[in-house]
Amino acid sequence: MLFITNKHLKPGMILARDIVLYDSSNFNTLLLTKGQVLNNAYIKRINYHDIEGAYIESEVFDDINVESYIDDKLKSESLSQIKDVYYEFRMSSGKINASTIKQLSSIVDDLITELLYKDSLTYNVLDFKRYDSYTFQHCLNVAMLSLSTGISIGLSESRLHDLGMAGLLHDIGKMSIPIEILNKPGKLTNEEFEIIKTHPVNAVRQLQNLVSNDILRGIESHHEKLDGTGYPYGRKADNIHYYAKILAVCDVYDALTSDRPYRQTVFPNEVIEYIMGCAYTHFDYEILKHFFKVIVAYPIGTFVKLSNGKLAVVVKNYSENIMRPLIRIINSDGTVGDDVDLLYDSEYMNITIVDMGYDYENSGLTGVLKSTYEVKVNN
Repeated sequence: MLFITNKHLKPGMILARDIVLYDSSNFNTLLLTKGQVLNNAYIKRINYHDIEGAYIESEVFDDINVESYIDDKLKSESLSQIKDVYYEFRMSSGKINASTIKQLSSIVDDLITELLYKDSLTYNVLDFKRYDSYTFQHCLNVAMLSLSTGISIGLSESRLHDLGMAGLLHDIGKMSIPIEILNKPGKLTNEEFEIIKTHPVNAVRQLQNLVSNDILRGIESHHEKLDGTGYPYGRKADNIHYYAKILAVCDVYDALTSDRPYRQTVFPNEVIEYIMGCAYTHFDYEILKHFFKVIVAYPIGTFVKLSNGKLAVVVKNYSENIMRPLIRIINSDGTVGDDVDLLYDSEYMNITIVDMGYDYENSGLTGVLKSTYEVKVNN
């Protein structure tokens, strides 16, 4: 299968995976099914919902398979519970029922069980951008990324539980901030940013006696930075709670790889470069080493451009070095070439990936699409 962005989807292409929309009404709407032949109407539907793209069948890439990070049912149940807790916070001016927190705690336990028994923890950012409410999906993403990082670190299940709860609740204080500030398309004024900076403290104030102190400290400090330039208190290094240090990395990664009213999505490889550049100043380097084992810079099935000018498709990622995947070369005539292992093949040590190939319209991309999709369709 190949990941093709919405602007390159064509009638006749065949879906290799279901397209599920996690909307705020029922959290699990099956938009299109695996095996569906695309026509113009289906492509318009994908674009209408701002879905970035779709995995498409391809005979020459049929050995590439992308599995869901967590079960779809668990994902929809998690989003529903997050919505209930966050809306309860907003509608009751910050008052939350203890039974609702208990339900959220059960979701965290299910997430831990699901992630602990996965063969490999490789978070595919493309799987988590199909939801029409950024806040709920963001909180779930941060929780999953934090749990996966915690598992890599070797945290106990009890510590993982508190870390997961902090991830799900880390932005709940934003529910008391005016929506026009949260979704403002332009730059915030100093006064507006000061209001935004109150959300960790708002959350802690309302969650007192409902969750553990470690959860509260994680939520309170998830915007603090090692060099003391964060908020709300400007804490430094060892004065920042360990959970908050994990949340900080996961929060920034998911925020930057998500489309927002004030900023377009940044490619995951570019976000990783940014985060690496902030090691020791904003983020804990030891935590980063584990975080980089559970995410991918170049998702499987996506196109990349190499430093030698060639186009390729990502076949496999390695936790040892997320910037050096196994790739399959696309020849200039649109045919498929050899597999190249950028991590282990000594002949390619001087070849690097210089760009994501989501949007290439010429050279190999067009050739591969034409040579692999020969389906007659009625529009």
